[in-house]
This record gives sequence, structure tokens and C-alpha cells, in this order.
Amino acid sequence: MKTGVNLLVVDDDEVDRLQLKRALKTCGFDYKLTEYEDTTSLIDFIFEHPFDCIFLDYLLPGDNGLALLKRIREKGVKTPIVIITSQGNESIAVELMKAGASDYIIKNQITGPTLGQVLRNMLRMSQMELEREEAERALKISESRLAEAQRIAKIGNWEFETTNKTIHWSSEVYNIFGVKSDNFIPTLENFQNYIHPEDQGLIMLTSSNAQRGLPFNVDFRIITPDGIKYANTQGYSVLGYDQLPSKIVGTLQDITERKLGEKEITKARELAEHSMKVKEVFLANMSHEIRTPMNAILGFTRLLFETELSKEQKSCIDAIHFSGENLLVIINDILDLSKIGSGKMKLEKCEFRLDELLEGIVSMLKPKGQEKGLQVTAKIDPEVPRSIIGDPVRLNQVLTNLINNAIKFTEKGGVSVEVKIGGKDRDNFLLEFIVSDTGIGIPKEKQSDIFDDFVQATGDTTRKYGGTGLGLSIVKKIVELHQGKISVASVLGAGSVFTVQLSFEKGSSITSTVPTPDRTLGMNESLELLRGVRILLAEDNGVNQLLVRKVLTKTESILDIASNGLEVIERLNVAKYDIILMDVQMPEMDGHEATLHIRNKMPSPVSEIPIIAMTAHAFGSDVNKCMEVGMDDYISKPFKPEDLYSKIIKHLEKPGRVKIIKLNAQDDHSFKIDLSPIHELNGENTGFTDELILLYDKQTSILIEKLLEYVKSRDFEAIKSICPQIKSSYGILRTKELNSVLEETSVLLNVKEVDFLKITQQINIIISLISAITEEIKKNFKKTG
Repeated sequence: MKTGVNLLVVDDDEVDRLQLKRALKTCGFDYKLTEYEDTTSLIDFIFEHPFDCIFLDYLLPGDNGLALLKRIREKGVKTPIVIITSQGNESIAVELMKAGASDYIIKNQITGPTLGQVLRNMLRMSQMELEREEAERALKISESRLAEAQRIAKIGNWEFETTNKTIHWSSEVYNIFGVKSDNFIPTLENFQNYIHPEDQGLIMLTSSNAQRGLPFNVDFRIITPDGIKYANTQGYSVLGYDQLPSKIVGTLQDITERKLGEKEITKARELAEHSMKVKEVFLANMSHEIRTPMNAILGFTRLLFETELSKEQKSCIDAIHFSGENLLVIINDILDLSKIGSGKMKLEKCEFRLDELLEGIVSMLKPKGQEKGLQVTAKIDPEVPRSIIGDPVRLNQVLTNLINNAIKFTEKGGVSVEVKIGGKDRDNFLLEFIVSDTGIGIPKEKQSDIFDDFVQATGDTTRKYGGTGLGLSIVKKIVELHQGKISVASVLGAGSVFTVQLSFEKGSSITSTVPTPDRTLGMNESLELLRGVRILLAEDNGVNQLLVRKVLTKTESILDIASNGLEVIERLNVAKYDIILMDVQMPEMDGHEATLHIRNKMPSPVSEIPIIAMTAHAFGSDVNKCMEVGMDDYISKPFKPEDLYSKIIKHLEKPGRVKIIKLNAQDDHSFKIDLSPIHELNGENTGFTDELILLYDKQTSILIEKLLEYVKSRDFEAIKSICPQIKSSYGILRTKELNSVLEETSVLLNVKEVDFLKITQQINIIISLISAITEEIKKNFKKTG
């Protein structure tokens, strides 16, 4: 038996009811049957007692089933109703179904199986009706929520029928336009009337594209009773059976607040950028105005150190120089802080030797520690890779600052630096740099404050040791720029330990065996290399003119001076120079304009003369501008004489001056060439010797020309392909130095971002070596031949 069903039979004939009851017994359902005869109160009875199915006789006293059925349905009763009729008239059946009957049964066909099938159908219909009602309720709730969401988001939806040109708007679209649905008809014409005149062309184009089947997403303005609003509409076309748009559907959103907010943000950003620019200009000018006289102060004190001084005079010069260097540190700290704050400090990524960098820092600071009787030591764990990829300049700055601070705040004992691995993955190493001292220590409550700007541990610290309180702040910001961490552990009176954690890539572990052109030259070697070099100085400041002249006097170079860019051009028209030292800020024509004129308007070889900027500006953007206009390098004021010598020598390595590069400070011929293979090939054939010399001489000239051309055009692929050719041509001579430089150059070329400066240096060395090798061949065979 099926589960129980609640049935109602409405019939005045007891025999008919008995027949129905007898058939129900074999219908297959467990049921409860209620019999009812009074049609006048039937509807109320149905409302009071819900049924699963009602059997209604078609012919009732004083009434008929059709009329009663209509009244029941009009009252909203949705219970399935099966009409029982003695007539099988088809037209009557149609009328009954139209009036709301669920089914009908002819009396003489009532059987158990028939009723079972009818009941199954009715129950299925009841279930479907319940599900439909539930879906309708859910739909209404969803529509209500959507309407509320649209109201909150100020977004509505619309449809446009392309065939009859009718438009449907949701309630929120009316709200956005500020109109009521009962007195506004959303036609194309009415819609166009609300569009801002300046945006009508955009909307017409969008409409045209949409009717061709293209999606759209546009912002425009509408003029409403509440004023001008910004709106966004986006949507797509719905294609009909003919694959043409049958309607266009879309959304409309009020974006007025967002647009006004964007305007405010843009205004605030422009104001912030202007303020940052003003700050940057002020700092740049401040830097320039301080560095220019500092250049003279520090430069002349260095020159005075080289003269005969009394003890008292030396003490005064020491004080001037110390104060000047301190002022320079403060200027640089302020500039670094500004660069970090404005996002102008960029991290470089290049390969360098960690052991050499650390050794250089310790060597520089060790004398300062020894003056106080301190031991300054450094140790690198054996597992730490010696060659790493990162920013050596900023790492140098961080470690120098920490070690310098440790020495400053330590009176006895020592300072140690340790580098060890803090973790690693496939490509990167996390390195820990630990700087320990036995100094005064930092109070626990101040340890979190010492990384703030202009903060030191105590007021007594500032009075006794000096400083601005910017160093550690800059260190922390640089470390964070590297996505690293810095921490401190300290015990008052016992010392401090600073730990920096930074991530680096492992390098290729290449060790350079051949000196590069920008290596640190000995003073005597520098003076020798600069002898007879013609230098043009562009500088409007008389004091700085005098300083440069004094610095270059001992080099026995030939110096001419121009006070502005126009004078530089005049001198270049009448005299030949090997290099130009170009001040940037000069009257009449500044260094940038002069460089552009030289590079673009003067003939070769004058247009290719090396130009070194001498700038008191310290921002990266100033240096970049110097490079962009065609300068080859720059040196910051104030400068050290040895740095100036090194820069000049580096850029004299141009065509015609390659012989200036010395492979070893001790001996011009320290590189070894094995000429025995050529002697063996030569035998007694002097004609072969002459031919060989001619071949090497010609080949060297061609290679030099190609190398210079490739460097000038930055054709790194061509350089990469010519290196094996050079190795093959000169390989018979087994020159270790040349092979080593070629291998190092190949490695430098096989990186994602090629370092142009390093490649230029490598090419200069290669040119130097093959020139020297050719000269050695010519000299050797002329002697023996």
C-alpha cells in the first residue's frame, strides 16, 4: 500500500459514492475518505480541511459541477479536483479542463486500477504545484534582494528590443535618472535627452556597436533633475535565430561618488607629487650648494696634507677635514632618507665577491678601531658562497654603518663580523650578517626606538659620540627594501649584537685573474698614465677651477679651462682634447646642453670624446640625465684625487689610446705568450714569418674595429659570437690571460640583464691584450728573423 492520502468525495447519490468506495479499496493507496453532500458550504469546508484530492460529481441538486468548480477555483483553492460524470461528452470535458479540473472519470469506468492511476497523477500534480509555489516565493525573495542590492549599489538593469525598439528599465534605473515609472516612458529619444551633450557621440557610437553584436563598457554623464551624474553602462547583445541581435541587455550604475573620489585622489596625488618634487628640488639644490664649497674645502685640505705642516697646522687641517667629512655624511644620510621615502632608491642586481666586499669594509674601518685599541675581525662560514648576486653598494652601506657604529660605541674589547647561512632553497641563500661589539650597549626600553629617524639611545649618547641618529634608520629601510630583517640584542654595559638577514642568489664563483681597467691603480702608476693627457675642464666656479688645476698639476697632464658650455664648444673647434670634465650647472649653456651639442652637432672624432660629469647633485635622476644626454660617466663632488685619476684613465681607453692599459703595475710584459708553436711552424721559412706578422696585424685591426662597433651599438649577441673567434685565432699562443678574460666576458653576456659598463671594460681589456700580443709577435720575430 502507498502512504495515506486524504480524499473528499462530493456526490448526492449514495450508490455512486458506494461504487467509488468499493473501487478505492483496490486502488493501491492507503486513504482516508470524507463524504460531503451540501454544496452551499463546500468551499468553506475545503478551506477548513485540506485534502490531497477532491472527487466532484458533475450533476448535483440545485447546482452543476462546472459552475461549482469555477467558484472553487475563483476562491483560490488549488487542490486537484477530479470530475465524476456519467457522460463521455468531449466538449464537456474541454469546458471542465478550462474551468480548472485536474482530470475527469466516466462513472461506468471507475475501477480500482483507474483510480490508482488518477491518484498518482493528482499527487504528482500537487507536488509540482508545491514546487512551483516554492520557486515563485524564492524568486520573489531573490528579486527583492536584487532590488535592494541594486538600490544600495546604485545599479539597475535594462533591456532594449531591437525589433520593436522598446526599452525596459528596472526600478533602480528610474531612480538613477531621477524619474518615476508612472510618468516617464523609457524610449530611445527620452534616453538621449538625458545624456550630457559632450557624451552623446560616445553613446551613439556605443549603441551602433552594440547593434552590430559588440559588447560594451563605457562611462558617461547624464543630466538629471538632481544635477549631473556619472554613470557606467555595460552589456552585450543577444542573438536571434538569424544570428542578428534580437535584444541588447545591460546594467546601468551610478558612479558619481567614485568619479568624484577619483578626482579628489588625482588632485591629492598631484599635490603630493608636487610637494615631493619641491622637496626633491630643495634637497638637490641644498646638496649642490653645500657640496660645491665642500668640494673645495676637502680638496684643498687633502692638498695641504701633502705639504710641509707644523704640528699645530696639521691639527687644524685634521679638524677641518674631519668636520667636512662628517658634514658630507650627514648630507648623504638626509639624501638617502629622502630617496627611500619617495621610492627613488632602486636596488641593483649584479654578481660580486662577498669575501672581497667584506675584506674591503674591514680594511677601511680597521685603522679606526686600532686607534682605540680595538680588535676588528671578520669571519665567513665555509658554507657561504663567495660569489653572490645582489646589490653590493647597499650591502656595503649597511655593513659599513653597523661596523662603524660598533667601533664608535666601543671603548675596549673588539668588534666582530660573522656571515653565515640562515636558510636556502634551490636558487636563493638567506645570509645572516652578525655584527657584535663589547661596547656601551643599549637600554632594553630603547632597543625598538633606535631604528627611528633622528633617534639615539640616550641624550648622553648624542652629546658624547655625536651623530644624527639617521644611520640605523637608513640601514633598516634599506634592509626592508631588500625584503630582509634586522634585529638587535643588547645588554647595557656589555655590548650589542645586530643581525641582518638578506636573501641573495648564488653567483657563478668566477674569480677575476686579469686586472680590469677600473681597478685601483697605484698613485705613481696613475700619474704616469696621465702624463701628457689633454684635459678640458668645464667649470664656472673659480675655487673649483683652482682645485682641479692643483689636483692635476702633479700628473703633468695639460689642462684647459672653460667657464661654460659655449666656451667648451669654442675650444673644441680650435684644439684637440683627450677628455672633458664637465660641470653640470653652468651659466649661458649648462653641461647637459653642451654634451648634447657635442654628441649631435660636432663632427667625429670630437663627437666621441669621453665626457665625465662633475656634479654636486646626488640624486639618481641627476646621474641618469647625465647618461641620457651622452656623458660617459660621472664623479660626485666632493671627490678624492685618486678617484678622479681613476675615472680619467678608465675613459682614456678609447681607439688610439689602448696602449694606456697596463696589464700589471710591475711589468708591461707580465702576461705570457708561448711562441714555440709558431717557431715550429716557421722553421727556416722567413717568408712565412712575414706573412704571419701581416696576418696577425691585419686581423687585430679588424677585430678591434668590430669590437668597438659592437660595443657602441650594444650588440651583445655579436660580441658573444666573436669571443670564440678571438680564442680560436690566438689560442695557438696559449695566453692564459686572454683566455680567462674571454671566458669571463662570455659569462657576463649569458645573464638576463647584461651590465654594459662591465662589458665595455672587458672589451677594453681584450683590445689591450690582442694589441699587446700582436706587438709581441712582431717584436719577437723581427729580432729572430
